[in-house]
Amino acid sequence: MQDPEKLKKSWEFRRAYQKGKKYWNRYFVIYVLHNQCDHRRLGVTVSKKVGKSVQRNRVKRLIRESFRQLRTRVKVGYDIVVVGRTPAGRLTCQETQNALAHLFQKAAILNGSRQHDGNLNKN
Repeated sequence: MQDPEKLKKSWEFRRAYQKGKKYWNRYFVIYVLHNQCDHRRLGVTVSKKVGKSVQRNRVKRLIRESFRQLRTRVKVGYDIVVVGRTPAGRLTCQETQNALAHLFQKAAILNGSRQHDGNLNKN
């Protein structure tokens, strides 16, 4: 993932948390915020409840790799923050990709997906 595709600054994460739409499942919470750029940007955080740093870093790597695989299907112009929850520590790469694809589809940011109001929390 190249630098323009990463969220790095704390204010970028805060803006996504405060103004973005929140979608979740058992493994992840995602915050999706429309940006004015011509590319998609990803930010990754993992709760300390997931485990020690080795396990948290593994979950982050799985999230980044899954996003890399899904990147061509994700619409441009969005900031996406993925928060790994405790059960995410037991996922395989394919399970991680499936869980994220399901959330991206709920958020209607996959090409060809429609809005689903299943567990949408508007701020």
